[in-house]
Amino acid sequence: MIKANLILYHKKPIKTTDFVFFPITDYKQIPKLLSDISFKFQQWEFPSRSKQEPIIESLQKEFPNINWEEISLKFDQLGEIAILKLDPSCTSLSVRQRVGELILSRSLRLKAVLNKNDIIKGAERLYPIEYLAGEKIWQTWHQEYGVFIFVDLERAYFNPRLAEEHHRVAMSVKPGETILDLFTGVGSFALHCAKGSPCTIVAIDINPYAIDALQRSIKKNKLQGDIHSIIGDSRKILRLQDYFDRIIINLPQKSVKYLPYAAKLLKKGGIITFYQFILKFENPEEKIRKLISKNLAHINSYKELYIKVGRDVSPSRVQVNVDLQLF
Repeated sequence: MIKANLILYHKKPIKTTDFVFFPITDYKQIPKLLSDISFKFQQWEFPSRSKQEPIIESLQKEFPNINWEEISLKFDQLGEIAILKLDPSCTSLSVRQRVGELILSRSLRLKAVLNKNDIIKGAERLYPIEYLAGEKIWQTWHQEYGVFIFVDLERAYFNPRLAEEHHRVAMSVKPGETILDLFTGVGSFALHCAKGSPCTIVAIDINPYAIDALQRSIKKNKLQGDIHSIIGDSRKILRLQDYFDRIIINLPQKSVKYLPYAAKLLKKGGIITFYQFILKFENPEEKIRKLISKNLAHINSYKELYIKVGRDVSPSRVQVNVDLQLF
């Protein structure tokens, strides 16, 4: 329809439960153009598009003394909540609240804007959350690749920037695998794996609120696999030698330290997937290989299946994503 110049760009499309209606110039051309897909015509009073000033320009006018070029206004959207990462040392609370108001005004889908301090606290791995605008809500349903994840931002760990990794790992799971998901948080890896394959997953986290969120998600999704969730410290609970086909360690601050423990629980030929923060100046790929060698010195042999320098987690650190096969 775009190529045929049939779209009215000064009008907004309308989305209903089952359809998206596009404002068009000539409906007579549509049947031939869309002969291979289902569609319907309906008359609507389409709203006009209002040209809103970009957020950055609005802020520059309201707060000219702040260097906005050095402040990131990118945010993660979790369901109906937007999560910013504005440094309190660079902006006052009133300025951060104004940023939240402007973001909220640009989206009909958002109900709340929150700010996350990028410092993890405690064994539960919680980020301090600051309310900025909209409704005071911290819980929402988030969707990734058709998987519904219940998120409790105030009380349980969840990282939306691992969506691609959740999907990548799930796509490599074979039917019948037994999987251990350490530090599962709200169970993102477990849910993705169980959604795509008839496997058995043991998901462990020390935070009862995280496990409660996972239980809600298990009920919400149509899963092929089975997820057994456990509250507690896996090192004290599990005594299963050579039991799992795959182990996931999502504790990037110190995942490598758990490699010897995971190796004892892994079947011969099994796979360990883990994530580790590395300083950029240390040559991340070379550094991670040294850490692996040090922590798996007792293993006869292992094979690197996947090593990739992933996202930046700060100006000085990156996350390295690793798959290892142990023999």
